[in-house]
Amino acid sequence: MFCEKAMELVRELHRAPEGQLPAFNVRCLKDYGEFEVDDGTSVLLKKNSQHFLPRWKCEQLIRQGILEHVLS
Repeated sequence: MFCEKAMELVRELHRAPEGQLPAFNVRCLKDYGEFEVDDGTSVLLKKNSQHFLPRWKCEQLIRQGILEHVLS
């Protein structure tokens, strides 16, 4: 399972258009509250909500168990 997710993350990196950072489809596992994205807008991270967020903005939350990367 871990290897599958790691490989999917690598594939995501290669799919990003040139000049754009890769983004992930993520699901919120816990209520977290407001989360500011790159353009200054806020996203409400509530349990079971799904969002498309830049990788670098959500990696820490994935490690903390707040978000999970949704694989298609």
